[in-house]
Amino acid sequence: MPNYLSNRKPEFKSKVVKFGTIKEFAYDKTLKDEVKAGTITKQEAVDILEDMLMIREAEEMIVKIRSGAYESVKNFEYRGPTHLSVGQEATSVGACIGMKADDQITSTHRGHGDSIAKGCVAIRAMSVERLQKRVPNCNSKDIKVLVEAALEDHIYRTCAELFGKEDGYCKGRGGGMHIADFTVGHLGANAIVGGGVPIATGAAMTSRYLQDGKVTCCFAGDGAYANGVVLESLNWAAMGQFSNYLSKDKKGGLPIIFAIINNHYGMTGRVDDEVSGVECLAKRAAGFAENMMHAEVINGMDVMAVRDAFKRASEGCRKGDGPYLLEFDTYRYYGHSLSDPRNEYRTKEEESQWRCVDAIDAYEKQILDAGVLNKKTLEELKKRVVDRNARAAAAAAASADPVAADVIRYTNTNTACDVVPEKYSKVKIIKPVPEIKRKDGQLTYKDAIKETLVQEMIRDNRVIFYGEDVADYGGAFKVTKDLLEAFGRDRVFNSPISEACICGTAVGAAMTGLRPIVELMYMDFALMASDQIANQAAKWHYMSGAKAEVPLVIRASVGGGKGYGGQHSQSIESMFAGFPGMYIIYPSTPADAKGLLTTCIRDNNPIMFVESQLLYGIKGVVPEGDYMIPLGVADVKREGKDLTIVTWGPSVHDSLKAAEMLAAEKKISVEVIDLRSIVPLDMETVIKSIKKTGKCVVVSQCISMGSFTGEVASQIMEQAFDYLDAPVLRLGAKNGIAPQSLPLELAFLPNAKDIMNTALKVM
Repeated sequence: MPNYLSNRKPEFKSKVVKFGTIKEFAYDKTLKDEVKAGTITKQEAVDILEDMLMIREAEEMIVKIRSGAYESVKNFEYRGPTHLSVGQEATSVGACIGMKADDQITSTHRGHGDSIAKGCVAIRAMSVERLQKRVPNCNSKDIKVLVEAALEDHIYRTCAELFGKEDGYCKGRGGGMHIADFTVGHLGANAIVGGGVPIATGAAMTSRYLQDGKVTCCFAGDGAYANGVVLESLNWAAMGQFSNYLSKDKKGGLPIIFAIINNHYGMTGRVDDEVSGVECLAKRAAGFAENMMHAEVINGMDVMAVRDAFKRASEGCRKGDGPYLLEFDTYRYYGHSLSDPRNEYRTKEEESQWRCVDAIDAYEKQILDAGVLNKKTLEELKKRVVDRNARAAAAAAASADPVAADVIRYTNTNTACDVVPEKYSKVKIIKPVPEIKRKDGQLTYKDAIKETLVQEMIRDNRVIFYGEDVADYGGAFKVTKDLLEAFGRDRVFNSPISEACICGTAVGAAMTGLRPIVELMYMDFALMASDQIANQAAKWHYMSGAKAEVPLVIRASVGGGKGYGGQHSQSIESMFAGFPGMYIIYPSTPADAKGLLTTCIRDNNPIMFVESQLLYGIKGVVPEGDYMIPLGVADVKREGKDLTIVTWGPSVHDSLKAAEMLAAEKKISVEVIDLRSIVPLDMETVIKSIKKTGKCVVVSQCISMGSFTGEVASQIMEQAFDYLDAPVLRLGAKNGIAPQSLPLELAFLPNAKDIMNTALKVM
């Protein structure tokens, strides 16, 4: 295990820091040269052209459908935005054909071409048996016939997804901006600019950890490379602890290729001389890695140059020399979307100049010059592509729509890891695991969490843990002290202060076979990662049509009540409860912390596990060994008959105190229900109690404005109105900002006396 203890001496000698060089447009060969050298076969050369033609035909089809000019699909209402990549075909095809069939990609909202290219390469590499499973209606055993059938099915399923049909790759749930095919390593197109970059980085982490030999290509446009999480991802991928250049662990660097598809426009904003201050975006790499990530600029209009660059980069990644950053100079002929006429910010002269170096036209000339095809066979190929697309589009348009009753189906998965596959149950322990001692069967809340992490990491080798300062130091609250020594830096490691990248890489790692647990030091910092939590982790199971699962646990601690002020004290679980697809769990006792965290780690949904720092020191009896509590089951912490208090987190303990005070002073019998799980929500237990007591107060440490207490109160009114003897009242923190001052914070947060007084209002 590498030693990362600092040994840096203060030295301030005068020197000049020099950066490396970046090659531009170094490829100087032609297809004819490659065929002659035997580095490409004639069939491979034809496949490249066919794939580029397939992409352009599919995208120009969309333009024609919009205007009613596509003959095989008449009177079809095409819905949603369309971001075309016409002009960029060489980058999609050259990249995918320059990698292996089982390598992985992430893509962008302009990702139809990437998706088609990835599928085509994967299909041609499939065995007869796999092809037969993919196209079961094709009865042939001839691989050429099967490949042709699979290519048509590929276009059919692509069109079906674009058309929002059930037979689409994502069952119509994702559409063009979120198209994915996880069966061939396409991890999804992303409608958030730069949103897929940390996911790709996480996927590369999986490959490095499992040593599975896969390389991940991350397609992102020039606009993304001014985006925060993208720059965080470059830094993450080049970290010394992941780098073959710096690290001593011999596992190699992250096997990822960051592909900047520089088409010179973010949306309408021009990268050149307007929104960027560097001559070429490949220079970004100089800020993150001593070897500048092997940065290079490639002619993105030359498919052979793209192929060459990707072959070199993917081979380098497999040798452990990743990450790589490659910038592809290319152009898109259409505006940002079909509603963008592009004449307000471009000239016709500019477009004309780029069309003169069109990737397909140029490659067709190379095909003819190399004698791979003649004019007749070239035209036959073009016709085959056009006819295939027309048949597939017509079939897709006529195919079934998703059933309206399934509108929210796939929001969550109902699966869990009940049994660990044998190959992942063999766990290497470097030093004895930390001993967690009980006294009278009791553990602190903090130690209950630590015990759970230890037990689950021993159970399943895919469970990894990372976050800020969690390794040597054991986290800001020492919850994870000694885990590093027991499990090694492969499984427990420090991250940069990059909350968005912590969560985004975890999404990618979870999608590709690991079961990451990550820590956000304070829940306030989750707002830095809100896109990766709410738009990525929470949505990919649904947007993929249940093809992807994201078994991820985000541990987020809440610091309210400790005098840490407005940016370290917020209870914002209510906010994340508003994002479907994400579970929100908040235990209030040590036993619940262990039982719920165990279940969360084994569940296949993304879960935010909220921990109150105020509770870290409380003690309680905690079962030893394997202990699980089902998610979505509330717990009656105290039974009563006159009033129900529904609560969660630290407010559970204040509510129990209030219940004791009400019983002693007013002879009022109070039932206290600890939700434990905010999403999924157990209203059955709550309603059962309301039917008994007829009165209710809902309490939390969230500010009342926008609090989940309102959702609970609303559902009580909807489901149990006839049983209520008084309005449901809510109590939370004041509708303001958490103060640092002790007397102000005491006034800010609800306490037992506040709860008692609110209860008396109801009574």
